[in-house]
Amino acid sequence: MIAQPNTRIQVKAYTPELAGDWEEVLQGAPNATLMHQRSFLAYHGNRFQDASVLIYSKNCPVAVFAAHREEKEVYSHQGLSYAGLIHKPCSFDQELQWYLQLLRYYEEQGISQLRIKATPSFYGVGFQESLSYIMQLANAETSQMELSLAIPLPLKVRHKGRKATIRQASKSGLEIREEADVGLFWDKLLVPNLQNRYQKAPTHSKDQMRYLKARHPETIRQFTVYREGTPLAGATVYLTPNCLHTQYLATNEEGRKAHALDWLIHYLCTTQANGRKYLDFGHSNECGGKKINRQLFRWKESFGAQTFVHAHYSLAPAAWRRLDQVYDWKSGLTDA
Repeated sequence: MIAQPNTRIQVKAYTPELAGDWEEVLQGAPNATLMHQRSFLAYHGNRFQDASVLIYSKNCPVAVFAAHREEKEVYSHQGLSYAGLIHKPCSFDQELQWYLQLLRYYEEQGISQLRIKATPSFYGVGFQESLSYIMQLANAETSQMELSLAIPLPLKVRHKGRKATIRQASKSGLEIREEADVGLFWDKLLVPNLQNRYQKAPTHSKDQMRYLKARHPETIRQFTVYREGTPLAGATVYLTPNCLHTQYLATNEEGRKAHALDWLIHYLCTTQANGRKYLDFGHSNECGGKKINRQLFRWKESFGAQTFVHAHYSLAPAAWRRLDQVYDWKSGLTDA
């Protein structure tokens, strides 16, 4: 039997008038990060048709879902590295019911497919990893899977070669500066490095990152390594409650010889962690997760980085009916 809609749980389309409720959820959600703030999403402008929602329980905001719509599909959110349902601390059953009502809402909006790019579990402070199970209950397809790497903090480098390069870099006259502007890093290091090594451009333009950094000066920070006034390497870092996330890392040939990035990673882990549990290196995958950049992967592992699955799910909103029946037991069913 299909239950009637849960009148205690409401799903509302995001509007600017609900910005305060959105922020209230982020303040209390153990898996919220900088990327989920409306001020971060705003840099996309009109590039995406917003389809974000808030979930209320007993008229109190308990969860947010940053999303956009393309015809009859909703994505969470292609403009972000990760998203999914961001919510206040809850029981498994509460999370299940929130996903159920989320799917039901999108079905009522005529959506045929929902695509969820989950936030990696290590971003949560005491966060329980139940999404993959809920997706199984909903018969969701794992449309893509990547392998993220994150260094547990405090840093403990056991790789002999990496220890040696960090020690060598520490004695080679390198200077690390925190910069107010990302321009020099973009022009001198990031853009040339990506073009020369991978024939790619950064996801964000210089002006986009300047826009974001100006609005989040405490949580988006730029660090650059110099030797005798010459920039050798740098990192654009996003700070979240549980992680340092290296959004961009780049070096040049002189920096590689001086192991400037090794020294910079050591510096970030030892002086900027401030109680955070991980430094997020991101993934080292190509081809939608089907290939691995072996050199980059091994470099990250040499710092003691651990692997975490970053899954993307695809499901029909009609799957809410499956979630609505997970507690139904057939007569006479017994434990195995």
